[in-house]
Formats: sequence, C-alpha cells, structure tokens
Amino acid sequence: FSVTTGEGYAAINEARQREFDCVFLGVDFAGTDGFRLLEHIRSFDAEVDVVAITSRDRIRELQAEKRRLNLTAILGTPIDASEFFRLVGMLRSRRLESKTAR
Repeated sequence: FSVTTGEGYAAINEARQREFDCVFLGVDFAGTDGFRLLEHIRSFDAEVDVVAITSRDRIRELQAEKRRLNLTAILGTPIDASEFFRLVGMLRSRRLESKTAR
C-alpha cells in the first residue's frame, strides 16, 4: 500500500506515467481547475477510481456531475476519518475482487 501526493497538472502527469488504483482529487469551486483536472484524468484513464474531495456545502453541486465525470465517490471537508477509512476499505475490497475475477 503506497501513497503518492502531488498538486495540479504535475500530479496528473504523475498519474499518466504510473498506474494507480485510486486518485483523490480536491475540487475547489473558486476556480475551474478541479473540474478541468477531473476531465483531464478521464481523457487518458477511464478505469481508475476517482474520489473527489470538496467542501460539504458544495457536495450537492459535484453530485450532479458524478456520473458525467465517472466519480467513484465524493468526500466532504473536513474529512470524517471513519467515512474515509470505510471508503478505502470498500475500494480495496473492489480491487481485490476484480483481481481474483481475472
């Protein structure tokens, strides 16, 4: 289990060069970079699980885009630790199931 961190388009380039099981991406509604980064990830990787992180008062707006952006989940900030680890457990279980199904 390893974690890599990055910011902006440099992080997207990292995701393009390596295979990741999951990408956690902060979406700031003050600008459009968050949406552009989500769309950019999907332009080269439709399979990676993407979890968007945004302020709790903006979750509803992002929820409306969940299907179009193929988001696995949306977490609100501040992040609730039990919610985060429940999501990580679900993601790991799905990965293990898909690997054994091959």
